[in-house]
Amino acid sequence: MHGWSRLTLAPLLKRRVFSSTQQDETRTLVSEALKEHRLTWKGGRVDAELNRARFGSLTVCTLRYGAEVHIEPDRLQDFMLVQVPLRGRACIECGSDRVDADPDCAAVIAPNRPLRLHWEAGCEQLLLKIPRGKLESIGLRAFGEAAAGPLDFSPALRLDTPVGAAWCSMVASLIHLLPTLDDGALRPPAAWLEHLEDTLLLHLLYNQPNSWQARAGQSSAVPRRLALAESYMREHLSAPLTLIDIARHAGASSSALTRLFQEHRDTTPMNALRALRLDTARQKLKSDAHASVTEVALGVGFGHLGRFSEYYRERFGELPRETRRVTG
Repeated sequence: MHGWSRLTLAPLLKRRVFSSTQQDETRTLVSEALKEHRLTWKGGRVDAELNRARFGSLTVCTLRYGAEVHIEPDRLQDFMLVQVPLRGRACIECGSDRVDADPDCAAVIAPNRPLRLHWEAGCEQLLLKIPRGKLESIGLRAFGEAAAGPLDFSPALRLDTPVGAAWCSMVASLIHLLPTLDDGALRPPAAWLEHLEDTLLLHLLYNQPNSWQARAGQSSAVPRRLALAESYMREHLSAPLTLIDIARHAGASSSALTRLFQEHRDTTPMNALRALRLDTARQKLKSDAHASVTEVALGVGFGHLGRFSEYYRERFGELPRETRRVTG
C-alpha cells in the first residue's frame, strides 16, 4: 500500500467532514466538499466517510462510499485531481483513456478531461485536489510559454515505480506535517511550506507525461492577433474591458478572437483576462506589504470585492486575506 498505513494517514483521519449511511445525504455532502456530481448507487451497504485537510492551496482527502457507485462529475474545470486507491479498485474514464486504478496505480485527472468513475464496493481513495491557478503558476515557472496552452496529462500514474513511490512519500510527508499547522508554536515557516507544495507539483509536471512538458522546447508561434489581445489586456487590467474592446484592439472580430483563445489557450478571452487580473493581484499581495486587499482588487479591475474573493479562492485555493496573512 506504498506506506498508506492508518498510522501514516492518522493526522488526516482526525479531520472528519462527515460519515453517513444515507445515500442522499452522502451525495449532497460530497458535492459540497468537492464538486457537484451525479451519483448512482449500484449495490451494497452505504458506509460513507470523508476526511479533509488543507496544505497551502492544496486539499487532501480520504473518501469512501462503502457501496459500489458510479460517479459523473463532468469536467473538473477549476482544479486537477489525483486519485489514489487506498484499498479496492476503481475504473476511471478520462476522455478516451481508461485507468484501472488500484493501490499500485493512481489516476491524474486534468481539469478539462470529460470524467466518469466507477468505484467497486469497499473502495477507499486518497484524493489530492490542486487548484488550476496554482498549477498554471508552477507550470509557467517550469516550462515558460509552453504552459500557456491547454494542459493534459497521461492519466495513469504507476505507484510501484521509483517515481511513483517518491511522489507518495512527498504526500505522506505533507500529511505528517498537518498537526504542526494547528500549533502556532510548531508551525513551519510559510516559505518552507510553499516550497514543499511547489516541489510536489513540480514532481508531477516533470515526471508524469503531459502536454506542457511535450511542448517545452518546441517552437509554438503565438498568432499575432492573440499576442496583441494579451498585450492589451496586460496593459489595461484596471480598465472595464469588454470582449468587443479587446477584439477591436487586436484587429479581430469577437468570434474570431474567441476561437483563437479556445484553440491556443483552452479558455475564452474574458476568462483569460480574469486569470491575468487574479495572477497580478496575487503577485501584488505577496510583494507589497502595504497594499490592502481592497486596493489590490480595485487596481486590477475588480469593483466587487466579494466576487474578487470568490474568484481568487477558486484559482488559488485560498482567500486574498490568507495570502496577505502568510506573506505579511
